[in-house]
Amino acid sequence: MLGAVVPPQLAPDRRHAASLAAGALLGCALLALVDPDESGPYPPCPTQALLGLDCPACGTLRGVHALSRGRIVEALDHNLLLLLAAPIGLLVWLGWVRAALGRPPIVTLDARRVPRWTVPALALLAGAFAILRNLPLEGLAWLGSAA
Repeated sequence: MLGAVVPPQLAPDRRHAASLAAGALLGCALLALVDPDESGPYPPCPTQALLGLDCPACGTLRGVHALSRGRIVEALDHNLLLLLAAPIGLLVWLGWVRAALGRPPIVTLDARRVPRWTVPALALLAGAFAILRNLPLEGLAWLGSAA
């Protein structure tokens, strides 16, 4: 549920919210400062390392680095799914932190109103994206995560 109010028994306390906020901000700062193409403590993608294929998330670190530098087109070139994932991730993160602080959510999404096909459709989209970006067709090469 995006930005949903967390029941009191499940709501994290303010220390957890502060830890979540600090961890996310530090992670984004590290990505902004240390280019994944150059160096850094970034783990390799297991799919890329083992199979030599791009998974749906390949290129996300480089994409977030580019976003932190204001280079939106470059970020989307690394991973087109950032167009969908970045806003959703930001809303979920902000909703969780606001709930932990006892504040109302920015966006309220009632899980009972989300169509049942949403999660399978997103999984199908990610799977189709992974297949298309790995096909050895010249017209689809731009979907790959290559730098």
